Amino acid sequence: MENNQSHSMKHYPIWALLGLSMLLASNVSADTDPMKSPQFCGGCHTRIYKEWQSSAMGRDLTNPVVYQFYSGTNGKGEQDGIGYQPFTHGAKGDCADCHVPQLTLDEHGKGREVDLGVALKEKLDHGISCNFCHTIEHVNLDKGADGRYKTRLFETVKLDESGAKHGPIEDAHSPAHPIKVSALHRDSKLCGTCHLNQEKFLSISTYADWKEAYDSGKTRDTCQTCHMPLHADKVELALGGPLREGVRTHTFIGASDQGMLKQALDLKVQTRVEGRTLIVSTTVENIGAGHRVPGSGPIRNVILKVDAFGPDGAALKYAGDPKGLLPSLAGMGNPKTGARDALDWAGLPGKMYAKAYQSAVMPNGQKMVGVGGFAADTILFDTALKPREPDTVEFRFALPEGTSGMAEVKASLTYRWVFKTLADSKGWSIDYRPMREVHQPVSF
Repeated sequence: MENNQSHSMKHYPIWALLGLSMLLASNVSADTDPMKSPQFCGGCHTRIYKEWQSSAMGRDLTNPVVYQFYSGTNGKGEQDGIGYQPFTHGAKGDCADCHVPQLTLDEHGKGREVDLGVALKEKLDHGISCNFCHTIEHVNLDKGADGRYKTRLFETVKLDESGAKHGPIEDAHSPAHPIKVSALHRDSKLCGTCHLNQEKFLSISTYADWKEAYDSGKTRDTCQTCHMPLHADKVELALGGPLREGVRTHTFIGASDQGMLKQALDLKVQTRVEGRTLIVSTTVENIGAGHRVPGSGPIRNVILKVDAFGPDGAALKYAGDPKGLLPSLAGMGNPKTGARDALDWAGLPGKMYAKAYQSAVMPNGQKMVGVGGFAADTILFDTALKPREPDTVEFRFALPEGTSGMAEVKASLTYRWVFKTLADSKGWSIDYRPMREVHQPVSF
Protein backbone atom coordinates (compact mmCIF):
# COMPACT_ATOMS: atom_id res chain seq x y z
CA MET A 1 0.00 0.00 0.00
CA GLU A 2 2.94 2.30 0.44
CA ASN A 3 4.41 1.78 -3.01
CA ASN A 4 5.75 4.79 -4.91
CA GLN A 5 3.26 5.80 -7.59
CA SER A 6 4.30 7.40 -10.85
CA HIS A 7 3.05 10.89 -11.72
CA SER A 8 0.66 9.45 -14.28
CA MET A 9 -2.91 10.30 -13.31
CA LYS A 10 -4.15 6.75 -13.86
CA HIS A 11 -1.88 5.48 -11.09
CA TYR A 12 -3.27 7.73 -8.35
CA PRO A 13 -5.90 6.15 -6.07
CA ILE A 14 -9.40 7.54 -5.79
CA TRP A 15 -8.55 9.43 -2.60
CA ALA A 16 -5.81 11.36 -4.38
CA LEU A 17 -7.98 12.01 -7.44
CA LEU A 18 -10.63 13.46 -5.15
CA GLY A 19 -8.09 15.93 -3.79
CA LEU A 20 -7.01 16.91 -7.30
CA SER A 21 -10.62 17.47 -8.37
CA MET A 22 -11.09 19.88 -5.44
CA LEU A 23 -8.01 21.80 -6.51
CA LEU A 24 -8.98 22.09 -10.17
CA ALA A 25 -12.47 23.22 -9.24
CA SER A 26 -11.17 25.93 -6.90
CA ASN A 27 -8.40 27.21 -9.24
CA VAL A 28 -6.71 28.84 -6.25
CA SER A 29 -3.02 28.41 -6.94
CA ALA A 30 -0.76 28.80 -9.95
CA ASP A 31 1.80 26.33 -8.59
CA THR A 32 3.11 24.05 -11.32
CA ASP A 33 2.70 20.94 -9.14
CA PRO A 34 -0.93 20.64 -7.99
CA MET A 35 -0.13 17.45 -6.09
CA LYS A 36 1.65 19.63 -3.49
CA SER A 37 -1.34 21.89 -2.82
CA PRO A 38 -3.29 21.93 0.47
CA GLN A 39 -6.50 21.40 -1.52
CA PHE A 40 -5.08 18.17 -2.87
CA CYS A 41 -4.26 16.98 0.65
CA GLY A 42 -7.72 18.11 1.76
CA GLY A 43 -9.32 15.54 -0.51
CA CYS A 44 -8.56 12.94 2.16
CA HIS A 45 -7.62 15.03 5.19
CA THR A 46 -10.82 17.10 5.12
CA ARG A 47 -10.95 18.03 8.81
CA ILE A 48 -7.27 18.94 8.96
CA TYR A 49 -7.57 20.98 5.77
CA LYS A 50 -10.49 22.99 7.19
CA GLU A 51 -8.55 23.61 10.42
CA TRP A 52 -5.52 24.78 8.46
CA GLN A 53 -7.71 27.02 6.28
CA SER A 54 -9.02 28.78 9.39
CA SER A 55 -5.53 29.42 10.76
CA ALA A 56 -3.16 32.34 10.27
CA MET A 57 -0.89 29.96 8.36
CA GLY A 58 -3.70 28.99 6.01
CA ARG A 59 -4.56 32.64 5.35
CA ASP A 60 -0.98 33.84 5.03
CA LEU A 61 -0.89 34.03 1.22
CA THR A 62 -3.91 36.34 1.16
CA ASN A 63 -2.97 38.43 4.21
CA PRO A 64 -2.67 42.01 2.91
CA VAL A 65 -0.41 43.01 5.80
CA VAL A 66 2.29 40.58 4.67
CA TYR A 67 2.33 42.04 1.17
CA GLN A 68 2.12 45.65 2.30
CA PHE A 69 4.88 45.37 4.89
CA TYR A 70 7.15 43.68 2.36
CA SER A 71 6.47 45.95 -0.61
CA GLY A 72 6.11 49.23 1.28
CA THR A 73 2.57 49.90 0.16
CA ASN A 74 -0.66 50.86 1.90
CA GLY A 75 -4.14 49.44 1.54
CA LYS A 76 -4.73 51.54 -1.56
CA GLY A 77 -1.70 50.05 -3.28
CA GLU A 78 0.24 53.29 -2.98
CA GLN A 79 3.94 53.34 -2.09
CA ASP A 80 4.34 54.68 1.43
CA GLY A 81 8.05 54.00 1.97
CA ILE A 82 7.46 51.78 5.00
CA GLY A 83 8.40 48.16 4.55
CA TYR A 84 11.14 45.71 3.69
CA GLN A 85 11.87 46.71 0.12
CA PRO A 86 11.88 50.50 0.66
CA PHE A 87 14.24 50.03 3.62
CA THR A 88 16.56 47.72 1.66
CA HIS A 89 16.51 49.56 -1.68
CA GLY A 90 14.43 46.89 -3.42
CA ALA A 91 16.29 43.80 -2.18
CA LYS A 92 14.46 40.48 -2.33
CA GLY A 93 15.81 39.23 0.98
CA ASP A 94 14.73 36.34 3.14
CA CYS A 95 11.05 37.16 3.72
CA ALA A 96 10.03 34.54 1.19
CA ASP A 97 11.74 31.79 3.18
CA CYS A 98 8.85 31.39 5.56
CA HIS A 99 5.93 32.69 3.55
CA VAL A 100 6.59 30.72 0.34
CA PRO A 101 9.08 28.11 1.55
CA GLN A 102 8.85 25.51 -1.21
CA LEU A 103 9.37 28.14 -3.89
CA THR A 104 12.30 29.55 -1.94
CA LEU A 105 14.06 26.19 -1.84
CA ASP A 106 13.31 25.46 -5.49
CA GLU A 107 14.63 28.82 -6.65
CA HIS A 108 17.68 28.64 -4.39
CA GLY A 109 18.57 25.38 -6.13
CA LYS A 110 18.63 27.39 -9.36
CA GLY A 111 20.74 30.16 -7.84
CA ARG A 112 17.88 32.66 -7.56
CA GLU A 113 16.21 34.60 -4.75
CA VAL A 114 12.44 34.96 -4.53
CA ASP A 115 10.68 38.33 -4.51
CA LEU A 116 7.92 37.72 -1.98
CA GLY A 117 5.73 40.48 -3.39
CA VAL A 118 5.73 38.89 -6.84
CA ALA A 119 5.19 35.41 -5.39
CA LEU A 120 2.16 36.58 -3.39
CA LYS A 121 0.60 38.49 -6.25
CA GLU A 122 1.05 35.72 -8.77
CA LYS A 123 0.34 32.84 -6.33
CA LEU A 124 3.59 31.08 -7.18
CA ASP A 125 3.58 28.84 -4.14
CA HIS A 126 1.15 27.12 -1.79
CA GLY A 127 2.46 29.01 1.24
CA ILE A 128 2.86 27.39 4.64
CA SER A 129 1.40 24.18 3.33
CA CYS A 130 0.73 20.60 4.39
CA ASN A 131 3.19 19.28 1.85
CA PHE A 132 6.04 21.52 2.94
CA CYS A 133 5.75 20.89 6.69
CA HIS A 134 5.20 17.14 6.28
CA THR A 135 8.16 16.60 3.97
CA ILE A 136 10.68 18.15 6.36
CA GLU A 137 12.98 15.39 7.58
CA HIS A 138 15.73 17.39 9.30
CA VAL A 139 16.11 20.83 10.90
CA ASN A 140 19.40 22.40 12.00
CA LEU A 141 19.13 25.40 14.32
CA ASP A 142 22.63 25.54 15.73
CA LYS A 143 24.62 28.73 16.18
CA GLY A 144 27.69 29.31 14.06
CA ALA A 145 31.21 29.93 15.34
CA ASP A 146 30.38 33.65 15.51
CA GLY A 147 27.56 32.99 18.00
CA ARG A 148 24.89 33.86 15.49
CA TYR A 149 22.18 31.62 14.08
CA LYS A 150 22.05 30.73 10.42
CA THR A 151 18.35 31.05 9.67
CA ARG A 152 18.04 30.98 5.89
CA LEU A 153 15.74 28.11 4.99
CA PHE A 154 18.24 26.43 2.71
CA GLU A 155 20.69 26.37 5.65
CA THR A 156 18.27 24.98 8.23
CA VAL A 157 15.90 22.57 6.48
CA LYS A 158 16.30 19.32 4.60
CA LEU A 159 13.28 17.94 2.74
CA ASP A 160 12.52 14.32 1.93
CA GLU A 161 12.35 14.14 -1.87
CA SER A 162 11.06 10.52 -1.92
CA GLY A 163 7.38 11.49 -1.87
CA ALA A 164 6.86 10.19 1.67
CA LYS A 165 4.96 12.33 4.16
CA HIS A 166 6.34 12.65 7.68
CA GLY A 167 4.23 12.73 10.84
CA PRO A 168 4.23 11.61 14.48
CA ILE A 169 1.63 8.80 14.33
CA GLU A 170 3.44 5.46 14.53
CA ASP A 171 0.83 3.15 12.98
CA ALA A 172 -0.47 5.43 10.23
CA HIS A 173 -0.83 4.04 6.69
CA SER A 174 -2.00 5.63 3.47
CA PRO A 175 -2.87 4.31 -0.01
CA ALA A 176 -1.97 7.75 -1.44
CA HIS A 177 1.65 8.13 -0.32
CA PRO A 178 4.35 6.51 1.81
CA ILE A 179 4.49 7.57 5.47
CA LYS A 180 7.54 7.97 7.67
CA VAL A 181 7.24 8.29 11.43
CA SER A 182 8.86 11.53 12.57
CA ALA A 183 9.75 12.53 16.11
CA LEU A 184 10.65 15.95 14.69
CA HIS A 185 6.97 16.71 14.21
CA ARG A 186 6.48 16.67 17.99
CA ASP A 187 9.57 18.83 18.51
CA SER A 188 9.63 22.64 18.84
CA LYS A 189 12.61 22.61 16.51
CA LEU A 190 10.19 22.12 13.61
CA CYS A 191 8.47 25.40 14.47
CA GLY A 192 11.83 27.08 15.00
CA THR A 193 12.37 26.73 11.27
CA CYS A 194 10.51 30.01 10.85
CA HIS A 195 10.08 31.34 14.37
CA LEU A 196 13.75 32.29 14.50
CA ASN A 197 15.30 34.98 12.32
CA GLN A 198 18.83 36.28 12.60
CA GLU A 199 19.36 39.73 11.14
CA LYS A 200 21.58 42.38 12.76
CA PHE A 201 19.79 41.24 15.90
CA LEU A 202 17.91 38.03 16.54
CA SER A 203 14.74 39.83 15.55
CA ILE A 204 12.48 36.80 15.81
CA SER A 205 13.69 34.88 18.83
CA THR A 206 10.67 32.79 19.79
CA TYR A 207 12.34 29.39 19.42
CA ALA A 208 15.54 30.50 21.18
CA ASP A 209 13.49 32.04 24.00
CA TRP A 210 11.49 28.82 24.36
CA LYS A 211 14.63 26.66 24.35
CA GLU A 212 16.17 28.78 27.10
CA ALA A 213 13.00 28.38 29.20
CA TYR A 214 12.73 24.67 28.43
CA ASP A 215 16.37 23.91 29.21
CA SER A 216 16.10 25.80 32.52
CA GLY A 217 12.92 23.95 33.52
CA LYS A 218 10.61 26.98 33.35
CA THR A 219 8.35 25.18 30.88
CA ARG A 220 7.80 21.55 29.94
CA ASP A 221 5.53 22.34 27.01
CA THR A 222 6.52 22.30 23.36
CA CYS A 223 5.18 24.68 20.72
CA GLN A 224 2.79 21.94 19.58
CA THR A 225 1.42 21.45 23.10
CA CYS A 226 0.01 24.98 23.24
CA HIS A 227 -0.50 25.99 19.62
CA MET A 228 -1.89 22.66 18.37
CA PRO A 229 -4.19 21.64 21.26
CA LEU A 230 -5.52 18.10 21.45
CA HIS A 231 -8.96 17.24 20.17
CA ALA A 232 -11.26 16.42 23.08
CA ASP A 233 -12.78 13.45 21.23
CA LYS A 234 -11.47 10.72 19.00
CA VAL A 235 -11.08 11.90 15.41
CA GLU A 236 -9.90 10.43 12.13
CA LEU A 237 -6.77 11.60 10.38
CA ALA A 238 -8.19 10.94 6.93
CA LEU A 239 -11.51 9.92 5.41
CA GLY A 240 -12.28 6.34 6.31
CA GLY A 241 -9.42 6.10 8.77
CA PRO A 242 -9.76 4.85 12.37
CA LEU A 243 -10.87 7.18 15.13
CA ARG A 244 -7.86 8.10 17.25
CA GLU A 245 -7.20 9.68 20.62
CA GLY A 246 -4.47 12.24 21.15
CA VAL A 247 -4.77 13.95 17.78
CA ARG A 248 -3.74 17.60 17.67
CA THR A 249 -5.58 20.31 15.80
CA HIS A 250 -4.04 22.22 12.90
CA THR A 251 -5.58 25.56 13.92
CA PHE A 252 -2.23 26.91 15.16
CA ILE A 253 -3.88 29.18 17.72
CA GLY A 254 -1.93 32.18 18.94
CA ALA A 255 -2.45 35.75 20.00
CA SER A 256 -5.68 36.02 18.00
CA ASP A 257 -7.21 33.42 20.33
CA GLN A 258 -8.78 35.16 23.33
CA GLY A 259 -8.47 32.11 25.57
CA MET A 260 -4.75 31.86 24.93
CA LEU A 261 -4.26 35.57 25.63
CA LYS A 262 -6.09 35.39 28.95
CA GLN A 263 -3.97 32.51 30.23
CA ALA A 264 -0.61 33.96 29.15
CA LEU A 265 -0.06 36.67 31.76
CA ASP A 266 -0.95 37.32 35.38
CA LEU A 267 -1.55 40.82 36.76
CA LYS A 268 -1.47 41.73 40.45
CA VAL A 269 -2.08 45.19 41.91
CA GLN A 270 -1.18 46.55 45.34
CA THR A 271 -2.01 50.06 46.55
CA ARG A 272 -1.06 52.28 49.47
CA VAL A 273 -1.49 55.92 50.41
CA GLU A 274 1.36 58.11 51.62
CA GLY A 275 0.20 61.60 52.52
CA ARG A 276 -1.66 62.91 49.49
CA THR A 277 -0.08 60.39 47.10
CA LEU A 278 -1.69 57.20 45.88
CA ILE A 279 0.97 54.60 45.09
CA VAL A 280 0.05 51.75 42.76
CA SER A 281 2.37 48.76 42.44
CA THR A 282 1.74 46.37 39.55
CA THR A 283 3.31 42.96 39.00
CA VAL A 284 3.02 41.34 35.60
CA GLU A 285 4.20 37.76 35.15
CA ASN A 286 4.35 35.43 32.17
CA ILE A 287 2.68 32.33 33.62
CA GLY A 288 1.27 30.67 30.51
CA ALA A 289 3.70 31.01 27.60
CA GLY A 290 6.86 28.98 27.16
CA HIS A 291 8.47 31.87 25.31
CA ARG A 292 8.65 35.59 25.91
CA VAL A 293 5.47 37.66 25.67
CA PRO A 294 4.85 39.11 23.23
CA GLY A 295 6.39 36.55 20.94
CA SER A 296 6.78 36.50 17.16
CA GLY A 297 7.98 39.64 15.37
CA PRO A 298 9.28 42.87 16.92
CA ILE A 299 6.19 44.92 16.13
CA ARG A 300 4.02 42.99 18.64
CA ASN A 301 3.40 44.62 22.01
CA VAL A 302 1.51 44.23 25.26
CA ILE A 303 0.45 47.38 27.08
CA LEU A 304 -0.04 47.72 30.80
CA LYS A 305 -2.30 50.74 31.33
CA VAL A 306 -2.92 52.13 34.81
CA ASP A 307 -5.76 54.55 35.57
CA ALA A 308 -6.70 56.10 38.91
CA PHE A 309 -9.92 57.97 39.64
CA GLY A 310 -10.98 60.19 42.52
CA PRO A 311 -14.30 60.08 44.42
CA ASP A 312 -15.92 62.23 41.73
CA GLY A 313 -14.82 59.85 38.96
CA ALA A 314 -12.29 62.28 37.54
CA ALA A 315 -8.87 60.95 36.56
CA LEU A 316 -6.17 61.60 39.17
CA LYS A 317 -3.08 63.47 38.02
CA TYR A 318 -0.01 61.33 37.49
CA ALA A 319 2.74 62.34 39.91
CA GLY A 320 5.41 59.72 39.32
CA ASP A 321 8.56 59.25 37.28
CA PRO A 322 8.11 60.24 33.61
CA LYS A 323 9.50 56.79 32.75
CA GLY A 324 6.17 55.47 34.01
CA LEU A 325 4.36 56.98 31.01
CA LEU A 326 3.69 54.99 27.85
CA PRO A 327 6.00 55.68 24.88
CA SER A 328 5.03 57.15 21.54
CA LEU A 329 4.64 53.64 20.07
CA ALA A 330 1.43 53.31 22.09
CA GLY A 331 -0.17 55.92 19.81
CA MET A 332 0.34 59.66 19.46
CA GLY A 333 -2.65 60.45 17.29
CA ASN A 334 -2.57 62.62 14.19
CA PRO A 335 0.75 64.57 14.21
CA LYS A 336 -0.74 67.36 12.06
CA THR A 337 -4.02 67.97 13.87
CA GLY A 338 -3.19 66.61 17.30
CA ALA A 339 -6.40 64.58 17.28
CA ARG A 340 -6.23 61.33 19.23
CA ASP A 341 -8.53 58.35 19.20
CA ALA A 342 -9.50 55.98 22.01
CA LEU A 343 -6.49 53.74 21.36
CA ASP A 344 -3.85 56.48 21.41
CA TRP A 345 -2.31 55.86 24.82
CA ALA A 346 1.14 57.48 24.57
CA GLY A 347 1.84 59.68 27.58
CA LEU A 348 -0.60 57.83 29.85
CA PRO A 349 0.56 55.91 32.93
CA GLY A 350 1.64 52.38 32.08
CA LYS A 351 4.34 50.21 30.59
CA MET A 352 4.85 48.68 27.17
CA TYR A 353 6.19 45.13 26.99
CA ALA A 354 7.93 44.65 23.65
CA LYS A 355 11.22 44.46 21.83
CA ALA A 356 11.34 47.77 19.98
CA TYR A 357 13.88 48.67 17.31
CA GLN A 358 15.02 51.93 15.74
CA SER A 359 16.23 52.22 12.17
CA ALA A 360 19.40 53.86 10.91
CA VAL A 361 19.17 57.39 9.50
CA MET A 362 16.78 57.40 6.56
CA PRO A 363 17.17 59.47 3.35
CA ASN A 364 15.01 62.17 4.95
CA GLY A 365 17.55 62.49 7.76
CA GLN A 366 15.31 60.92 10.39
CA LYS A 367 15.28 57.62 12.23
CA MET A 368 12.15 55.51 12.47
CA VAL A 369 11.10 53.72 15.64
CA GLY A 370 9.08 50.55 15.97
CA VAL A 371 10.46 49.07 12.74
CA GLY A 372 10.74 45.44 11.69
CA GLY A 373 13.92 43.50 12.30
CA PHE A 374 15.03 44.06 8.71
CA ALA A 375 15.47 47.78 9.47
CA ALA A 376 16.79 47.38 13.00
CA ASP A 377 19.91 49.39 13.75
CA THR A 378 19.42 49.98 17.49
CA ILE A 379 17.40 48.32 20.24
CA LEU A 380 15.26 51.05 21.77
CA PHE A 381 14.13 48.83 24.64
CA ASP A 382 13.52 45.15 25.32
CA THR A 383 10.91 44.54 27.99
CA ALA A 384 9.31 41.34 26.66
CA LEU A 385 8.34 39.08 29.55
CA LYS A 386 10.33 35.89 30.06
CA PRO A 387 8.50 32.88 31.53
CA ARG A 388 8.18 33.00 35.32
CA GLU A 389 10.11 36.25 35.74
CA PRO A 390 7.70 38.80 37.28
CA ASP A 391 8.07 42.49 36.50
CA THR A 392 7.04 45.01 39.17
CA VAL A 393 6.46 48.71 38.46
CA GLU A 394 5.31 51.56 40.70
CA PHE A 395 3.03 54.42 39.68
CA ARG A 396 2.15 57.52 41.74
CA PHE A 397 -0.96 59.68 41.55
CA ALA A 398 -1.82 62.94 43.36
CA LEU A 399 -4.90 62.72 45.59
CA PRO A 400 -7.17 65.80 45.79
CA GLU A 401 -6.29 68.15 48.62
CA GLY A 402 -8.61 68.68 51.55
CA THR A 403 -10.86 65.70 50.87
CA SER A 404 -11.16 62.05 51.84
CA GLY A 405 -13.09 59.18 50.42
CA MET A 406 -12.65 56.34 47.95
CA ALA A 407 -10.43 56.31 44.90
CA GLU A 408 -10.42 53.55 42.31
CA VAL A 409 -7.53 51.99 40.46
CA LYS A 410 -7.96 50.19 37.15
CA ALA A 411 -5.04 48.28 35.68
CA SER A 412 -5.29 46.39 32.39
CA LEU A 413 -3.15 44.37 29.99
CA THR A 414 -3.92 44.62 26.29
CA TYR A 415 -2.29 42.83 23.37
CA ARG A 416 -1.58 44.70 20.13
CA TRP A 417 -0.29 42.90 17.07
CA VAL A 418 1.41 46.08 15.84
CA PHE A 419 2.62 49.37 17.30
CA LYS A 420 -0.13 51.97 17.04
CA THR A 421 2.11 54.47 15.25
CA LEU A 422 3.00 51.91 12.56
CA ALA A 423 -0.64 50.90 12.19
CA ASP A 424 -1.63 54.55 11.70
CA SER A 425 1.08 55.07 9.10
CA LYS A 426 0.06 51.97 7.13
CA GLY A 427 -3.69 52.40 7.55
CA TRP A 428 -4.03 49.13 9.48
CA SER A 429 -6.68 48.66 12.12
CA ILE A 430 -5.92 47.39 15.63
CA ASP A 431 -8.56 45.18 17.16
CA TYR A 432 -8.99 45.37 20.93
CA ARG A 433 -7.57 42.23 22.57
CA PRO A 434 -7.83 42.44 26.38
CA MET A 435 -5.71 40.06 28.43
CA ARG A 436 -6.27 40.95 32.10
CA GLU A 437 -8.02 43.67 34.07
CA VAL A 438 -7.99 44.49 37.79
CA HIS A 439 -10.22 47.01 39.61
CA GLN A 440 -9.27 47.99 43.15
CA PRO A 441 -10.93 50.53 45.49
CA VAL A 442 -8.64 52.60 47.74
CA SER A 443 -9.66 54.51 50.85
CA PHE A 444 -7.84 57.73 51.66
